[in-house]
Amino acid sequence: MKIGEELAMARKRQGLTQEQLALELPVSRESIAKYETGARRLPEDLRRPIAQTIDDEEFYFRSWGDAAGEVAIPYLNGDYVDQHPASMAFLVKRETNEALEQLSQVCWVKPIHTRTDTEREEMKRVIFEALDAAASLINLVAVICRECGFSMKKIFTEWRLTLKARRLEK
Repeated sequence: MKIGEELAMARKRQGLTQEQLALELPVSRESIAKYETGARRLPEDLRRPIAQTIDDEEFYFRSWGDAAGEVAIPYLNGDYVDQHPASMAFLVKRETNEALEQLSQVCWVKPIHTRTDTEREEMKRVIFEALDAAASLINLVAVICRECGFSMKKIFTEWRLTLKARRLEK
């Protein structure tokens, strides 16, 4: 799905009209309509303000993926994903346990340049399991925010402050 279509869906999920969105951004309602229909390409410099104004969980994932390409956590909405918080918590536990199991099976003291091809493949499996765990966790955050009516923007802003206070981020 194209970013304009995602924008329209996100705007509607948040109960915003094109006019209301335009009032919060430096663009006209007509421009928003053109972005949503694909008649005009969404400018790069508007992607962040639009995402923050709409403050929609799914749209954050889409914007992230659109900005970073393949190096982004996807929104998990496949046929085998139940978006209920309890189901997502179960998915997080399963994926995290699989990642921890994979982490415990590799040798961490051996220098990378001395690893065999088989050992390098084991490290790749560690990466995939860690990514599965990370994706399930960040999706759980999104689901909880949606269910509880929390703004992901506000949650992340507060969380980043705690990272700085704990000196985990500069």
